[in-house]
Amino acid sequence: MNAQPSAKKPPEKNHFKLWQGVILAIGLTGLIAWIVFFLRPRETPYQHAIYLIKSGKAAAALPILEDLSKQQPDNVRLFPWLAQAYLHTDRVAEGRLALDTALRMNVSNDSMASTVLSYASYYEIKGDYEEARELYRSATKGCPPKSLSESQAKMYLKWADKLQTTDLPQAVEHLESAYALLPEISDQLGAVIRHKLSEAYRQSATIAEADDNDDKAQAILEKSVAVSDEPATRMILGSIYARQKKLDQAIANYDLVAKSDSNNLEARHKIVELACVQKDYAKAQTALIELTDKEKSVENFQLLASLDLKLGNYPGAVRAFEDATDLRQKPELLKELHSVLLDWSSQLKKQNKIQEALAVQGHAERVLEQLTDLTKDKDDDEEKNSPDKKNTVDDQHNLPIALSFSRIWLAKGSLTPEGEIKIKNVSTQALNDLTLTAVFFDNTARHPTGSVAMSVATPQSAPFELGASRSLYFSCPNIVKADHQLSVILFWKGRLLREFPVVKL
Repeated sequence: MNAQPSAKKPPEKNHFKLWQGVILAIGLTGLIAWIVFFLRPRETPYQHAIYLIKSGKAAAALPILEDLSKQQPDNVRLFPWLAQAYLHTDRVAEGRLALDTALRMNVSNDSMASTVLSYASYYEIKGDYEEARELYRSATKGCPPKSLSESQAKMYLKWADKLQTTDLPQAVEHLESAYALLPEISDQLGAVIRHKLSEAYRQSATIAEADDNDDKAQAILEKSVAVSDEPATRMILGSIYARQKKLDQAIANYDLVAKSDSNNLEARHKIVELACVQKDYAKAQTALIELTDKEKSVENFQLLASLDLKLGNYPGAVRAFEDATDLRQKPELLKELHSVLLDWSSQLKKQNKIQEALAVQGHAERVLEQLTDLTKDKDDDEEKNSPDKKNTVDDQHNLPIALSFSRIWLAKGSLTPEGEIKIKNVSTQALNDLTLTAVFFDNTARHPTGSVAMSVATPQSAPFELGASRSLYFSCPNIVKADHQLSVILFWKGRLLREFPVVKL
């Protein structure tokens, strides 16, 4: 007999309990909502007015606050909010009265700082920086200093920028006020203030220099260095110390620049120049070796050879002359190299070093052969591309211009050298026709790679006034090989002015 399967009955009791729980939860939620809604504290008119101001509805908040002020004349918490409401409804005089009252009564209110900042910003926009400054000063007791310092420092910066060209001493004073706030402001803003104040000090020092007051200029620059130690300040300070014959201090400043900026070749040139004045040839040699790593030029290697000879370093002098001839094979350089080799050979003979003397003498003979070949062939490519001796300038005081600054470089990844020079009219009159030519020369391939003409003044343009200075920027019209040794030769009316090495960055 087969058993009949029994059908399962639905769990009615379980479903009933589930629905009971849902209904109970809904009821409890409604009860809680009712309690919160009806038992919560009612929003006061004061709270509602604050809400309206924060929502940008100051016009709607103002009547409420004015009524409260009449009803509660001793409630000092109203004044900062009244001041904000008046400001946003263009009733600035009444608002300022409310704000001054709050400040005078030293109201402790979270809105106090924001109200002061709002009014200060209003005055700054109007250009009334004096009023903004007075407001910040009067608010120092009523507001935490750090809540105002950042905006106050920015205000001093704007004020200084406005006066920079018209009243430099006042601009410096405002920047110093901003600098005094450094402990309470962000590092980013502090860096801007340091740089601006350092720059303003440099401008003040330049004025003192123009008045032939080097002592005053030096004192100002020392302050500039204390604020922000920048290469530009050190360079000016070094030049002043050099004029004052304080060569150790001058070299120390140039040395700091060279260490902080490896591409500042001018500082390295100054170190070499001043060390030579001190007759500290070892220091000059060390500095010049570092310089030639960055700036390979015939002039640098010639000077290095001269220093090596003063130190009795014949091998170093030979290497320097050979480096110079690698850059440009000139008869003059080969003659100097030949002479050094002969002197070195003679010294070795005196020291009874016969074998070494014979080796050096053999080297001198090979250089002499090279010199003979170079001078024999008048159509040599080097002669074609080098300026004729008749065109070289041997009377520098006849030049109408002087070079006061030069920077020639080849940026990393670039194939076109660029240059910037600054010239000054040192003639006896304004120049109406002045054009300079820059020839880019590949010393490795021994041929020019292009040239550019730079028009300074023409009969149709404004003259280049006597004593005036002008900066000229130029770039090579053709691409070059980045691994080659490059230079720029500057000409005026076919006359060689100067040759510059191209520094690779």
